[in-house]
Amino acid sequence: MRKMAFYIAILALIVVVLFPLYWVVVTSVKTTKDAFAIPPVWFFEPTWENYQRVLNNGVFIRAFMNSVLISITASAISVAIGALVAYGLVAQEEPVRRSNEKFVLSLRIAPPLIFIIPTYFLAAQLKLLNNHWVIIAVYAFINVPFAISLLITFFEDIPKELRDAAKVDGARELTIFWNVFLPVAKGGIVATMILCVLFTWNEFFIALVLTGRDTQTLPVSITSFLTFQGVQWGPLTAAATLVMLPMLVLGMLVQGQVVRGMSLGSIKG
Repeated sequence: MRKMAFYIAILALIVVVLFPLYWVVVTSVKTTKDAFAIPPVWFFEPTWENYQRVLNNGVFIRAFMNSVLISITASAISVAIGALVAYGLVAQEEPVRRSNEKFVLSLRIAPPLIFIIPTYFLAAQLKLLNNHWVIIAVYAFINVPFAISLLITFFEDIPKELRDAAKVDGARELTIFWNVFLPVAKGGIVATMILCVLFTWNEFFIALVLTGRDTQTLPVSITSFLTFQGVQWGPLTAAATLVMLPMLVLGMLVQGQVVRGMSLGSIKG
């Protein structure tokens, strides 16, 4: 009986979590009349008109390209810096390492807002607002502490004997990092990269403050369907589905590594 109640609770939780996603996807292929019919229409003829409107919208396409460019570039920079720092921390003596890890953790839990205001002021003074590289630099900076914390957990799993053996053979630290640690921890590096891309892809507030007409990303762009005349629910849900789709596919392809990375990060971080 207790087991049955457990499964019913799990099923109810799954329904609660997935229903908003179902509603968004289904509404995106409904006409306005079917979407808000009372009682709800469960069987209907799908329409792709909403997707056609979104894909013919130049602003949305430009925002999509901006999101791809900013997410991938910022995440690659974060992981590259994070991997080097994580390797350096793992190689340190325990007391020094713990002290430095606390500093990294303090950066990780600091609210991004404290970085945004001075960055906005500085970018405005230098006339660099609406610039891709400023936004990439901000996202890279914010993701670096997370990348360091996660990569430390993967590097800790690598036997120290490998590093010692390489040093005995005369290898330098950079050689050990490149030829020993990176190949062994490539799964963790991929997981960290994907998580950084996910966080950057979905981030709204920083993008709202720092992006402009030419650098707007998808989370900001879809708000254009909220007009003074009302909410354009069909195009809005179609755009939301297109925003979610790449990350869902990416997450499903590497879900094992992502789950392991998040578990290690939560346990050891």
